[in-house]
Amino acid sequence: MARTLSACRRLIAVICGGFCGTITRYLLSLAIQSWLGKGWPYDILLINISGALLLALVTTLADATFLVGPTRRLFINVGFLGAYTTFSSLALGNVLLTAGQQWLPAFLYLACSIVGGMGAIGAGNVLGREIIHLAQRSVKPIAVTGQARPMDGTISSEHVDIDDDLLVPDVEEERLVDEATPPHHVDIDDDLLVPNVEHERGS
Repeated sequence: MARTLSACRRLIAVICGGFCGTITRYLLSLAIQSWLGKGWPYDILLINISGALLLALVTTLADATFLVGPTRRLFINVGFLGAYTTFSSLALGNVLLTAGQQWLPAFLYLACSIVGGMGAIGAGNVLGREIIHLAQRSVKPIAVTGQARPMDGTISSEHVDIDDDLLVPDVEEERLVDEATPPHHVDIDDDLLVPNVEHERGS
């Protein structure tokens, strides 16, 4: 039986990923600007290309249900990379270059962003498949919930990585399990815990 993530778990995964992605982009942007300068938007270009690479890599691994389960996919793809990459800053940088009549740098920036992003997506996909292929050769598939974990690049709708669910407890699932549990059996010997006062008074 397939298990689904609770709304609380999904929301917290996205929030935590977004926080980490924002901080990472800020610190990396400062480092790139201090290294290459601010005359051309090197920082946004490199951040967006690296984000595209990571997005394709994680998606490939998640589709094969290898290393990346539902919560990790939300944390990385939606939360972290959603905050890490930025299309608005790409557009702003291109507009600023055009407004300064830097036509060639503006064209190169836009071309490098589009072509580089598509190339990074392709490279991430290839890298992800290569990781799955190497893992398939080195280890045996691990059985999870009675089923073998597919590692051939195919998509599985049933598999949920058990470790992936440890981020936030699924309260709704625990409630359903408690409701399905039969009432606790009371043993006759349990009556010995409290003496029968009325019986003692009569005797």
